[in-house]
Amino acid sequence: MEFRLLRSFLIVAEELNIGRAAKRLFIAQPPLSKQIQQLEDELGCKLFERIPKGLNLTPEGEIFVIEAKKVKLAIEQAAAAVCKSNQGSLGKIHIGFSGALPSVVLPKLFNQTKKFYPNIDFEIHRKANSNLVLESVANGDLDAGMVLLPISTLGISYTIISRHRLIAAVPVTHPLASRKFINVSELRDEKFITNHAYKGSVIREVFIHACQEAGFNPRIVKEADDTHSILILVAANYGITLTLEGLENIQLDEIRYIPLEDNHTFIDLAVVWREGNPSILLKNALSTLS
Repeated sequence: MEFRLLRSFLIVAEELNIGRAAKRLFIAQPPLSKQIQQLEDELGCKLFERIPKGLNLTPEGEIFVIEAKKVKLAIEQAAAAVCKSNQGSLGKIHIGFSGALPSVVLPKLFNQTKKFYPNIDFEIHRKANSNLVLESVANGDLDAGMVLLPISTLGISYTIISRHRLIAAVPVTHPLASRKFINVSELRDEKFITNHAYKGSVIREVFIHACQEAGFNPRIVKEADDTHSILILVAANYGITLTLEGLENIQLDEIRYIPLEDNHTFIDLAVVWREGNPSILLKNALSTLS
C-alpha cells in the first residue's frame, strides 16, 4: 500500500468532499477518485458513501482513519529522526572507560551534552584497562573512550577534559590521617598498594616517579586490578596508596584523602576517538566538552 494513497485518503476524510480535497492535494478530481477506488480495492471494502452534499465515512472508513493517522505519524516521526540523525542531534554514542575516575566524571559530561543535544544517548562500556579502551576505539568497536594521558596508540585523537593531582589515601587509623597536607618524602617507610604493573597503569607509573623524586623507591606490598579494589584494601588497613584528585568522591568511612604538599604532578583525563571518524553525532557531542 502506497503512502500517497493513505495521505490522499486522510485529506478526503477531513474534507468529505472530493473537489476540496483535490485542491488541497493540487491534483484533479478524477485522479483523486481513482486513488480512493484503488485503496478501497486493496482493502476490499468501501471507505466512503456518497451523499448529496459530498461524502460520508463508512464504519470501515472511520476505523481506517484512526489507523491511517497512526501510520502517518509513525512515518513523520521516522523522517524527523532520520533528519536529526543526519544533523548529528539524534543517535547513540558508545563510550568506553576503565578505572574509577571516569565513573566520577562521566555523569557530568553526559549532563552537559544533553543540555545542547537532548536526543543524544550514551551507551557506556567498562573495560579492564585503558589499553583495551584504546584498542576498541581504534578498531571502531567504540565511538569514544576515556583514558589517562599519555597514550601511544596510533590513529587516535583526543581532547583533555580534566586535570588531576596525586593525593594520598590512608586508613582512618593511620598516624597521618588527621593531617591537612603531607609530603611524599614522609611516606618513605609506608606499605603501598597499587595497580598491577603489567596492565600499563598510568597512575602506577606517576606514583612511582613521585616517590623516586622524593628520594625513595616505594615498597609495594599488594597489587589490585582497579582503583576500587585498591581503596578497599586501604580501608582494610593493608597499606596506603597514591591516587588521583577527584576520587575522594568515592566515600569510604575507613579512608582519609590527603593532598600532597610537595608534588605538583598533573595527570590529564581525556576523551579519545579514532582519527577521521566521520560521525557528526560524535563531533557535536565533543563540541560540548570545550
